[in-house]
Amino acid sequence: MPRFISLKLQPPRDRLLKDVKREVQASRSHSLHNAVLSNLSQEAAPPGVSRCWDVDVKVGNRPSFQLPPKASIAKVFDRTNGKLVILGAIGAGKTTTLLELAMVLVSRAQKDPSLPLPVLFELGSWKEQSGAIADWLIAQLKFKYDIPAAVGKKWLTEQKLLPLLDGLDEVETHRQDSCIQAINQFIEGEFKPKYLVVCSSFEAYKNCPNRFRLQAAILLKPLTETQVENYLLAARSRELWYSIEQEPELLRLAKAPLFVSMMALAYEDILIESWKRITSPEEQRKYLLTAYIRRQMTGEVKQYPRGKELRSEQIRHWLGWLARKMEQEGSQEVLLDKMPSSWLQTSEERRKYQFGVKLVGGLIWVILGLIFTLVSGSIFGLIAGAVAAVISALLPPIPAIHSFILRLVLCSSGHIPWDYRRFLDAAGDRLLMHKTGDRRYRFIHDLLQKHFAEI
Repeated sequence: MPRFISLKLQPPRDRLLKDVKREVQASRSHSLHNAVLSNLSQEAAPPGVSRCWDVDVKVGNRPSFQLPPKASIAKVFDRTNGKLVILGAIGAGKTTTLLELAMVLVSRAQKDPSLPLPVLFELGSWKEQSGAIADWLIAQLKFKYDIPAAVGKKWLTEQKLLPLLDGLDEVETHRQDSCIQAINQFIEGEFKPKYLVVCSSFEAYKNCPNRFRLQAAILLKPLTETQVENYLLAARSRELWYSIEQEPELLRLAKAPLFVSMMALAYEDILIESWKRITSPEEQRKYLLTAYIRRQMTGEVKQYPRGKELRSEQIRHWLGWLARKMEQEGSQEVLLDKMPSSWLQTSEERRKYQFGVKLVGGLIWVILGLIFTLVSGSIFGLIAGAVAAVISALLPPIPAIHSFILRLVLCSSGHIPWDYRRFLDAAGDRLLMHKTGDRRYRFIHDLLQKHFAEI
């Protein structure tokens, strides 16, 4: 509790920077590339390790050029006045590149109070009914980081916010161009942010009629065959390389950094001959995701002692249910204290939830009235508590009560385990999810979330 109070008493700027830094560090530490290095090479991933893919940079109408392997994305950000779009194929490393940039920008902002606040936002949660991008940003600051709306608007007005927008391709396909237009209106409208970075899959972006009105674009290129070979040999996955080097379709899949890392981690659960017989690229990818999940669900995790480990069926069921709910809500993160009541599936579950909220809320007021009565010796405290209990039944639920009753109902229906935080931490240890905040979690990649939702 003292730590919670001390965090709340910190200035909003300092608190937000610490939250974003923790989020970025957690996301980077749970990268599959780090897992390949530590699990297969028995080496800790060195900080700031060079990326293994090539990057092309295009500024205005000038010819594009290739960024040197050891050159930081932050240098591109600086030389293009801090307005750029990051493009690449699915699994090409767009979010990894954005996190690399975010880490530099957070460090700078902590050292220099005059610099704007870099904050990660998931475009998948933007809907046309969310209104203008500025309104959506203010709402997201409140929802994710508990930043008051007035403070968020002040930061935007004073150009003290540096939005890092990830996942245009996670916006519904028919709304992606509208999202681009909304971002352009934000760039050129009332707030005119000094800096802005957007990530999108190249495929989604090229299919939109409009283009971002930004200074530059960087394109993350697929790995070359030589880069794939070097990566797998360095990860002590020589046998895997020999198995795919003469298979054009599997080799094409391995040219995405996400998938080659998954291959290296899941190789023992891949039946190569069966995999080779699959002709559809989509089915080959699904096979890999299934093998990766199967591999990561084996072994012990520190959250559960020997003999009390979760069964694979439980993990698959609970994560599948969570993924479906997140897909329905269009969200990439789950906040344990802000799970929506819309996750209740049946009328019976909704009745239990409403009854539980009213019952617990009423009991709390009656108990408070009883305590006051005992302390003061007056019956009026108990009467006031009873009246307050009746009134509370007509008011919106207290958030803590809402969260407790919701999780109780979902648990009783078998949708989630009771100790949900413990379970999600364990899923993080298995590299199926990762923790982005104190009580915030997401799947390690949107593709994995979609795959679980389809199981």
